[in-house]
Amino acid sequence: MYKIGDFSKKVSIPVKTLRYYDEINLFKPSYIDDFTGYRYYTDEQIEQIKKIIMLKELNLSLKNIEDYLKTGNLSIIENKGKEFRLKMEKIKKYVENVSYKIIKGDYNEFLKWNGYRCEDTPAALEIRDNIAIYYILLKNDKFKGDFLVFPNEENATNLNKMIIDDDEFNFCLKYLKSQYKYLTMTSCEQIDNSANKIRKYCKVINEVSKQKNGYDGRIWNYIIHKVSLE
Repeated sequence: MYKIGDFSKKVSIPVKTLRYYDEINLFKPSYIDDFTGYRYYTDEQIEQIKKIIMLKELNLSLKNIEDYLKTGNLSIIENKGKEFRLKMEKIKKYVENVSYKIIKGDYNEFLKWNGYRCEDTPAALEIRDNIAIYYILLKNDKFKGDFLVFPNEENATNLNKMIIDDDEFNFCLKYLKSQYKYLTMTSCEQIDNSANKIRKYCKVINEVSKQKNGYDGRIWNYIIHKVSLE
């Protein structure tokens, strides 16, 4: 027999969970010492708890699991499968109803989406002077975001900061594959967490860390990521 702590380690289930399963009569110990109150489990119970774990991974509720273990009624699992398929159909319909498009814009387009208060900003002037290429992301033909690419500066881009949503970020990357072999993105440890996103979704060729002194005396840590689109 195993004490609850030893059994917990053997089946990789927290002691707290085993006690809770005992309280709700889902999975009870083989023996409880009347004097100490210690719970004991046997080897034969390992397969039983494994079955409970598997059913839980199928997203069955504890009540569903209890009913299935008592009755062996397969419709309990089948109903969960139907529920999952319905959810997948809803997700598929949502995805099919969402369409993205990227178009190249100019100085006037930038002002259209960002307002005339931005007409003298560095980004606007760089677009006007053809230093930066301006891209607009449309979702269902409506403005969703925009970003710049600087071909003469190692294809530097602010894509990782302007397009936050992961699906949209990946869509932009796929589009840019037809335009560039690589991009250069910059992340700042103190300001944003885009470094993890870049590493997750991009093929990183090289990373360089740099520090800059801020106007407030703070030291800012930057990472320059060169990523391949091939």
